Amino acid sequence: MTQLDINEIMKIVPHRYPFLLIDRIVELEAGKRAVAVKNVTMNEPFFQGHFPGRPIMPGVLICEAIAQVGVVMALRGTSNEGKIVYFAGIDNVRFRRMVIPGDQLKLEVEAIWIRGNLGKMHGRASVDGEVAAEGDFMFSLVDKEAEGAKVHATAVIHPTAVLAKGVEVGPYCVIGPEVKIGEGTKLGPYCSINRWTTIGKNNILHQGVSIAAAPQDVKYKGEKGEVVIGDKNVIREFVTIHLPSGEGSKTVIGSENFIMVHAHIPHNCKIGSQVVIGGYVGLAGYTEIEDQATIGGLAGIHQFVRIGRLAMIGAQSKILQDIPPFMLAEGNPAQIRGINSIGLQRRGVSNEAITEIKKAFKFIYESGNNTDKALTEIKKRLRPLPEIEQIIKFLGKESKRGISKKTAIEEESEELLLPEIPELGI
Repeated sequence: MTQLDINEIMKIVPHRYPFLLIDRIVELEAGKRAVAVKNVTMNEPFFQGHFPGRPIMPGVLICEAIAQVGVVMALRGTSNEGKIVYFAGIDNVRFRRMVIPGDQLKLEVEAIWIRGNLGKMHGRASVDGEVAAEGDFMFSLVDKEAEGAKVHATAVIHPTAVLAKGVEVGPYCVIGPEVKIGEGTKLGPYCSINRWTTIGKNNILHQGVSIAAAPQDVKYKGEKGEVVIGDKNVIREFVTIHLPSGEGSKTVIGSENFIMVHAHIPHNCKIGSQVVIGGYVGLAGYTEIEDQATIGGLAGIHQFVRIGRLAMIGAQSKILQDIPPFMLAEGNPAQIRGINSIGLQRRGVSNEAITEIKKAFKFIYESGNNTDKALTEIKKRLRPLPEIEQIIKFLGKESKRGISKKTAIEEESEELLLPEIPELGI
């Protein structure tokens, strides 16, 4: 019967002090069963806090010790060598006695089944023949070489999750069922991807990002939807992106977006590509933001509102109605301040197109026309450049909130109608 000392164990198990919890393998049938021992001493670091004056080995660490024996059983001398093993589930676990300093844990595991990259085993920990803990453990086998995913030992990956090559998963991340992550995407510490999510290539998720939690919608009853995220997005700390409400619906984020700290993207939102969303921005459900728009920090956007391409929303603004493409809106409630001239120039929009956009602004906001009349005039009088076609398409699309028509020009006019008269105290 094969036996392994601690040096041989460390060639197989990636864990190190203080998280390596087995001392010796005393029996091993590769891929079938294994028996190990763990000598529990008062020097274990967890006894400092669990519990002072009454040292008891935490039950979760007993389960971890069993799992580490399972790693050796699954990898040693099998075709799975060179892979790494992750928890996928724990069932029917029972704790039957305390484990204290001076005890020697006997750890036994036996494979129930192993199919491809998934497996299930039964594990038992005992002291002097008395069972301390036992249960069933599911695990997944993942490549750990450079071309495979790199997953931190503390991360939890559901067996149905699919991680492409080059994916990096940081400490204490949790990846749930039916999640697909594309090549080169990196997850910082404590990220949570709950379920039903597809993430593209080369995204960077910073620590604490939460994706696909249940929507904050009282109508939601657990129906299956999906979060879809494109490529090359940067999603900063503690951003939340929720599942959609409604069977088969989607919350969609395009590619090359920059989403800053604590921004909230709720159910059924659609975010285009190359969008910048500032810190602490709060979107409401069903918001749509077109490509290359910029949303300033702390802005709030009402549900069903649409933000057009290359629009600029000032910081701390309150957006209650749709903002057409290329416009600059700011205030609480927001007012249209003009066109986003600097943004247009930075994105390489031609001077010819900017001139036509300025004309469109006048038809929408300075002519006194309603939206339908302004749309007719734009179609009739302006050159059919791509940017003008985008404005026409935006104005012509059905809107649940209507087009924002409040402008700073109106505010100035109102001030002129009632000028300040200090003598009268007005």
